[in-house]
Amino acid sequence: MDYSRIQDSVDIGIIKNSHVIVVGAGGSYTLVTSLARCGVGTLTVLDFDSVEESNIVRQGYKISDIGNFKVDALGKEVASINPEVSYNGITKNFLDMDEEELDAIFKQADLLLFLTDSFKAQAFGNVIALKYNKPAIWSGWYAKSRTAELFFQVPEYTTACFRCAASSRYKANEQQEVKISSNSNTIFHSQLLDSFIGMMSLAILHRNTTTTDVKTMNEYELFWDSLMTKDRTTPYNFFQFKAHPMGGNNLFDKAYSHLEMHSHNFVSYWQNAEGELKINGYDYDCPDCNGKLHHALNNSNS
Repeated sequence: MDYSRIQDSVDIGIIKNSHVIVVGAGGSYTLVTSLARCGVGTLTVLDFDSVEESNIVRQGYKISDIGNFKVDALGKEVASINPEVSYNGITKNFLDMDEEELDAIFKQADLLLFLTDSFKAQAFGNVIALKYNKPAIWSGWYAKSRTAELFFQVPEYTTACFRCAASSRYKANEQQEVKISSNSNTIFHSQLLDSFIGMMSLAILHRNTTTTDVKTMNEYELFWDSLMTKDRTTPYNFFQFKAHPMGGNNLFDKAYSHLEMHSHNFVSYWQNAEGELKINGYDYDCPDCNGKLHHALNNSNS
């Protein structure tokens, strides 16, 4: 593979030595194939669903893929794009795996991506990320696919876990499981969000480079550096954006209500999830992390 045209953006050595795990092979089709194009050395994808006719119009799969497991169809596409990538497709639900199986899959990963419509799967992803102390991204669309979110946690950089930042969602699910329909999600929605997830993934993989001079940083080293808050302690790690001019998300309705409608589409909002802890009822007493990320960061800075 010739990576010469992207060397100003990425450290090819870092990318080739990275192992990214993706849970959910639906809308992430473009993301996985694009990570392969960027040279990610090892890709593991978990999904037990098969390709259906309705997937063709919005997930990148082909008519010839119908009836096959999504991870198998995706693996063939990855191999056709970049045969240097080591690809592993897993069709078992990770909610049903024992500790030995989980260890074999997640223990050596460099980045975890949880991209499903299932709240139970997203919530279990938080337990997994904390258990193995791995950087992780959660992402998805809100109702009618008008607004999307991306949250990430990285040990030694972020203070809040996914449950800390989304605790109101956990509390709502204690009463009744909240299900977000993907019926409004077109291929353009999938590709748009996949691009944001991909760019954030590459930034996270470049977080520990030794480059300190911004003039010599590649674009993803600079991307990560630019995410840091003013006190340089933690990054802005909760990203939301609008893909539709109409409302449907209280955050945007409140923050951008003064803007004209034509200015209101594709606007993004970055925040630091630590600020959400007390708002959502947690003061580093989260049942999942119990302040683990917060205390680890403070210890590393002391």
